[in-house]
Amino acid sequence: MYTYKRVIRTPNSIEVEYYKSIKKVGKNYGGRQPRRAKSDTKQKLANKIRTIMKWERMIDCNFCENDYFCRFSAPFGTFDNEEAFMRCVNNWFKRIKRRCGKQGIEFKYIGYRECGKLGKNWHLHIILSEEVTKVARECWEYKNGGINLSPLYANHEYKKLAEYIRKDVQGEKRMMTSRNLKKPEIEVKEAKKREVRKLERGEVIEPPKGWYLQKDDAEYLINDVTGASWYFKFRPLAFPGRHN
Repeated sequence: MYTYKRVIRTPNSIEVEYYKSIKKVGKNYGGRQPRRAKSDTKQKLANKIRTIMKWERMIDCNFCENDYFCRFSAPFGTFDNEEAFMRCVNNWFKRIKRRCGKQGIEFKYIGYRECGKLGKNWHLHIILSEEVTKVARECWEYKNGGINLSPLYANHEYKKLAEYIRKDVQGEKRMMTSRNLKKPEIEVKEAKKREVRKLERGEVIEPPKGWYLQKDDAEYLINDVTGASWYFKFRPLAFPGRHN
């Protein structure tokens, strides 16, 4: 059994996970084995936790408090189906890209498409930078359909937003992202025995200089759900400026 330390860095957080594995990192075990059974309840929960944390980090790596979570919609009944709505969205994206290109603005996004219960109210929830939001509003042709903007939180807490954009719509995932998104820095190495002994005694690891301990998550101790034995999250004493 090996114990590993995974450090995940985003502009506004440092997460440190210690976890045990029967496999050695970097060793070839013949590739992934075929899936033999559907995910059980605990595995589904583990997948949900990891997915939300992943997108919380992705939001932090690409957006900040100056940016917006937007909702773009058309008048009720404009689109009969998802295909028609996506033709509209794709053409809208092309207009945004052209205008952003002329202005030297990078166009990136994280969002999902959704429809009301009656199947006649297709709309798009999307995270955009402040500059792109202005362009997107100018390019959206359904001004009377509704454009709603909510600024991202200044404290860089994106968990609830990550949960929201990852929700299933009518049992299907309809998430949309650009290909130019920045990813967090991830470093994995074998944990030192001295570190593990301290953790087993209940000691908390020291925050990096200029950071404070925000979370020492007791719920993370459930190995069969999260795969981690210890988890720590640090925040900067002073948040950096725009990073996207």
